[in-house]
Amino acid sequence: MKITAAEAILVSIPFAGGGTPPWSFGGKPANAFDTLFVRLETETGVVGWGEAFSRNRDAAQRDLIQSRLLPLVVGRNAFEISKIKHDLEFRLHNFGRSGALHYGISAIDIALWDILGKTCGRPLVDLLGGRFADEIEVYASLMRYGTAEAVAAATEDAIQRGYRFVKLHEVEFEPIRAAVAAAGGRAQVMLDTNCPWSVAEALRRDAELADLGLYWFEEPVWPPENYAGLAEIRAAGNHRIAAGENAGSLHDFVAMIAASAIDIAQPDVAKTGGVTELMRIATLCEAEGVEFLPHCALFGPGQVATLHIHAAQRSVPIFERLFCDFEAELYGGATLPEAGFIPLPKGTGLGLDPDPEVIAKYRV
Repeated sequence: MKITAAEAILVSIPFAGGGTPPWSFGGKPANAFDTLFVRLETETGVVGWGEAFSRNRDAAQRDLIQSRLLPLVVGRNAFEISKIKHDLEFRLHNFGRSGALHYGISAIDIALWDILGKTCGRPLVDLLGGRFADEIEVYASLMRYGTAEAVAAATEDAIQRGYRFVKLHEVEFEPIRAAVAAAGGRAQVMLDTNCPWSVAEALRRDAELADLGLYWFEEPVWPPENYAGLAEIRAAGNHRIAAGENAGSLHDFVAMIAASAIDIAQPDVAKTGGVTELMRIATLCEAEGVEFLPHCALFGPGQVATLHIHAAQRSVPIFERLFCDFEAELYGGATLPEAGFIPLPKGTGLGLDPDPEVIAKYRV
């Protein structure tokens, strides 16, 4: 089953979120969301879709994947998923074990699993060992609002939509406290600060937040690979510590766990090596007694693949969804939560293909 065509496709869809996106690469990020597809097609006409992590209409990343990665995939046997993944990682490791090229390898891996499932006539979850759930509970991952009033209103909105878990991206104390008060015991509140502080500052903030009963405290330390510093925050005993969305592979999680840095592992399927690598990390977490709870700030094939990965876990993790409403839906609304749950797609492979009209309209 040879791969005969490979294409990187960048789509950017506007959304309404009521706040500032928690990512930034200089200046204020626009309220539009990238989906960077990798589309692979085989000699028999089977098409697989993958997704690389991307933000802010990143045409340079698309072009890098198209020019450096995809020529190495055309002509390969689509069933040799692990071999293709290893060959790409090994040949390109001098360009980084995390970052744009590795995100592209993640997308290729997802697309290959999609092809395998479609060829076998089975959904991805069956290839991963079978389902433990037919629907996945979702947590609302809020924008960054910056004021107590705005974050409290967003928290209330999420609860009214059926969410029982709400994640904040605030870094100041008063908005965080206001959100916890607004939740009022109706929803668990967790906090992701996106790596802003030194260890000393993170320890101070950790103590300041200790009485709020946060469900977890995510990435309080800069840089994200400072696992010894993260372990200091965890050793204070005030919060469960979550991290891993910036990790590149299984071995980063081996190092985190060895450093006693985390309670919750958060690999991202579009960053950390695709479906293949996330299933390895899930096995590591089960063996080490660490909660496996993937990061998912995605809305394309990466989102759908993550749903299958969640459903294949004996302890089904809650699923992250950024709290925003899009101008158009890539999957016609099939991945929109209902009362805080998303149904697992039942078709073959990923079970969903993106709407070609949406791709055409919003293509960069």
